[in-house]
Parts: sequence; structure tokens; C-alpha cells
Amino acid sequence: MLSNSSTDSDAKLPITVLLVSTRTEDYIALQAIFRGSRWELRAARTARDGIETIRHHAEIAVVICEHTLPDGDWRSLLAQMDKMALPPSLIVSSRLADERLWADVLGFGAFDLLQGAPFEPEEVLRVTESAWSDRTRTARHTTLPRIGPGPARSVAGGGAPLLAACSQI
Repeated sequence: MLSNSSTDSDAKLPITVLLVSTRTEDYIALQAIFRGSRWELRAARTARDGIETIRHHAEIAVVICEHTLPDGDWRSLLAQMDKMALPPSLIVSSRLADERLWADVLGFGAFDLLQGAPFEPEEVLRVTESAWSDRTRTARHTTLPRIGPGPARSVAGGGAPLLAACSQI
């Protein structure tokens, strides 16, 4: 079975995944796949609710978004997420995944495409883990703006520079 952890210390911390979908059956399926793992699932039914949830819950690291939503689609969600300092990784889900949609997903900057109905548990766990790892690498190499005297601080190498920068606020 696929491991749900990157490192031993990471394995103990819950990691939040947001599902943005109108399909209750997708939530139930993902909840079953994530049960007993470190992945904690939240849900939103529209792009607007998804963005509001992300803005109010900084712990969301990965978003799985149905390719079409009542108030837009994954592209509209991605466009709003791109305005965030450290957005979650976006995975698009579709029952009718084809090469064109896959190319659009990657071309527009989403992390990957999952084919649903039904979801393949190993694939969901692999893609979610990869999306989280990619976001974590990005966070570690993000440079913070200069706060007060001194140079900009890099997050690379751990959280101490981030804590030091935040303590100056």
C-alpha cells in the first residue's frame, strides 16, 4: 500500500485537503480513501465557497476541484488562488478526463488531473502526496519581504527565519 508520509515527523501532523465539488459521492469516496491517513478532508460546493474556505483556513495545503462548478470552473478557482502568497496545490477531478483536459490543467498551472467515478485510491493518495510535497518545496524556497532593517529572509532551511520575520511585525 502507498505510504501517506514524506517524513516521520510530517506523518504525525494532519494535512488538510479541500474538495470543491457539488458531488456528495465524491466527498464520501475521498473521505473513505483518506480515512486512517494523515489527510483531513474539508468540503465546499462552489468556487466562491472554496476561495473563502482557503482564505479562512491557511492550513489547507491541497485542493481537489471538480472541473465544472455552478459558479465557474477550476480555472476561476486557480485564478483566485494565484493571487495568494502561498496558494494550495490544485488537483482537478473529472469523470471525462482526456488528453486535452490534462494538457489544459497542466498548461494553466494546476498540479494534476484525477479521473473519478470511481476514484482509484492509490492514485488519489499518490497525486495528493505529490501535490503536497510540491507545495512544501515551494514554501521552503519562498523569500519573505524585508520587514524592518536587514535583508529579505528566505524560508529555505526551516521555519526559524519565518518566525524571526513574523516576530518583528
